Amino acid sequence: MTRFAYVGCRTSAWRGARGKGITVFRITDAGEWQQIQCIPSVQDNPSWLTLDVKRDRLYVLHGDGDRVAVFHRDPQTGLLSLQSDQTTGPRHANPDLDPARRNNPVAAALTPDGQTLLIANHEGGNIAALPVTDAGLGAPVHFSAVEGQGNDGGIATLSRPHEIVFAPHSDRFAVPIQGRKAGNGIDMIRLYRWLPSQAFQTSEVRLPAGSWPRHVDFHPNGIWLYGISELSSTVTVFDVDREFGALSLKQTLSALPEGYAERSDASEVEVHPSGRFVYAANRGHDSIVLFRVDPHDGTLTPVEWVPCGGKTPRFTTLSPDGSQFISANEDSDTLQVFDVDSETGRLSPTAVLVETASPTCICFA
Repeated sequence: MTRFAYVGCRTSAWRGARGKGITVFRITDAGEWQQIQCIPSVQDNPSWLTLDVKRDRLYVLHGDGDRVAVFHRDPQTGLLSLQSDQTTGPRHANPDLDPARRNNPVAAALTPDGQTLLIANHEGGNIAALPVTDAGLGAPVHFSAVEGQGNDGGIATLSRPHEIVFAPHSDRFAVPIQGRKAGNGIDMIRLYRWLPSQAFQTSEVRLPAGSWPRHVDFHPNGIWLYGISELSSTVTVFDVDREFGALSLKQTLSALPEGYAERSDASEVEVHPSGRFVYAANRGHDSIVLFRVDPHDGTLTPVEWVPCGGKTPRFTTLSPDGSQFISANEDSDTLQVFDVDSETGRLSPTAVLVETASPTCICFA
């Protein structure tokens, strides 16, 4: 079966980006990535991609923008064609926000029934729900606001959702939320439950101010959640009560090696499909750290740090079967492909180094 990879990027001069659009690659049986298309999108920075395999669609968010584009995907050729686009919602009214970032949608996820696309509007301070339609996406029908600290003299405050990840085989999803100064926000991880047409918060764990929780991922068993915080460069481990929808923090550890004191911002965390390993990425240290998962309680032990193969690993991912690990190195304009040792989880860089400008997201079909 032919495999395809879709790569999002940044394109705006404001971000100092070099990307031109969404890039489509065909992956050969020998593991070579062959570019077959680069297609512009409806706004700058097509930076987050969500694949809808059932409908052969790609939903594309525009960082620092306010639109989500819907592309039809030809399952035989892998090529994309624009189908429609839709607003992700209005700007937040807080006057401290940077107008250049508009609504800044940063991540999305389809609900388990595939009927709704949830979008984390980072600058909007909300999770928007857009119904999936035959034509693409309807306008947002529901916003779950994420408030900040109290009330700034009558001005609405906000915190910044940064990702949406559903637990395996569940209607519950986790959202890492950043407490940035503009808007008087709160650093926290929230757990929600998706019911028809609405998201209901079930739990919240606050993290140290200034840590900026960025991404999360569930263990395959659904009872452990792993988070990465951007500014503190820490990895957090949570227990998840699946019956009552509660989170509890059980471990915090550094994503950086002991003694490293230079600037580094953590970016990504993901659990291997086997559930035995967790990987986290460091921008600045420019490394991937491998953690071993304790099979009894889900806690982590660091094993090794591996160079990411470029500069600024903004996004990383595992191949669907877990046999390879890919680092999207934004500031070196490359994707580095690693082989994963199935017994130890260790990463070995392959000869596959894909050139693509300002990469920020990868998904596979």
